[in-house]
Amino acid sequence: MNKADEKEELTLQNVPKAVNYLINEIAEMRVLLEHVESQLGLGVDKHRPIGIEDACRILNQTKNGLNKMIRNRSVPHYLKGKTVYFFEDELVKWVEKDPVCSYQDLYRRSH
Repeated sequence: MNKADEKEELTLQNVPKAVNYLINEIAEMRVLLEHVESQLGLGVDKHRPIGIEDACRILNQTKNGLNKMIRNRSVPHYLKGKTVYFFEDELVKWVEKDPVCSYQDLYRRSH
């Protein structure tokens, strides 16, 4: 289907042609979206186990600080044997869970 065909009335005879056109357009859009995601660092699997060093970097914590959070069970983590694991996406969600409200947000809520 080309640009001139786009204005064609949809009939039973040209449905296969229209469906084929849409399938090709979607495939092209998927390729473009995957390219944009890779350029922005999106679409990368963030639900993968990471160690304490990476968790410290993500949370901007020292090992001692993060170990204290682990002992207090205040940060999402997993224990296999004596090794502690985290999932990057869970750490990000945990940080985002309790945002500090701005004065504008507080004002909007009170009015």
